[in-house]
Amino acid sequence: MNKSNTTKELLIKTVIELLQECTDISEITSRKITKRANVNLSTINYYFNSKDELVNIAINKLIGDTADIYFKNMANSSSSPKDKLRNFLISLSDMVVNYEKYTKQIIPYILLKEKFTETMEILPLVKGCFEETKSDKKYRVISYQLISFMQLVFYRADEFKSFSKIDIMNKKERDALIDMEMNLLIK
Repeated sequence: MNKSNTTKELLIKTVIELLQECTDISEITSRKITKRANVNLSTINYYFNSKDELVNIAINKLIGDTADIYFKNMANSSSSPKDKLRNFLISLSDMVVNYEKYTKQIIPYILLKEKFTETMEILPLVKGCFEETKSDKKYRVISYQLISFMQLVFYRADEFKSFSKIDIMNKKERDALIDMEMNLLIK
């Protein structure tokens, strides 16, 4: 591994350690990261676009290990595309709630700056639900609607609950919301 990769990995590892120690992500400053990693303050911006990007990458790595296990099992499942899609969305939402300490604070970054990788992951499942009867553009819009809607609902959980009377933090209500969304978008 070259020095560049080693330094990047060190910064990510350092942020993961800080995430596990803090109660609020806003406690993690660039100075804390660089002091713990024993690197110059400018190193974060040299390897990453911002501290927010670094924190987002670290959170994704932290959560990603859990997600990878589920998604590999799901890919090998013999369930229907609609059941796979439903299970994917439920598992993803369960992870968001289980890691709420992190996800609540990175969702704005994801919504505004990051690519929605989950939309590409569910695209084959969405296509499978319709048995290739729609255009690729429509499949992409449906995938985007499913993911971005859920991200916004998690980010604005209190307002959503006040408006809809659905508590996204309650698993039964959350799963019912996913079923409702899928029924609206996938007949």
